Amino acid sequence: MAGARIGGLRGAFDEHANDPRGRVGDFDGFTAPLEEWGHVLTEAARRGWDVVGLSD
Repeated sequence: MAGARIGGLRGAFDEHANDPRGRVGDFDGFTAPLEEWGHVLTEAARRGWDVVGLSD
């Protein structure tokens, strides 16, 4: 569901954040980790697992 809607952010990304020299670089570089995280959350939900986030 979110994957289908994330494409709607392309225009805003291109306008405000697109920087080929930057850490993310382009829209595909921005969306790839989000989509991968979505797969993690979907699989965890399917298995009935909880997800824990850790940060510095």
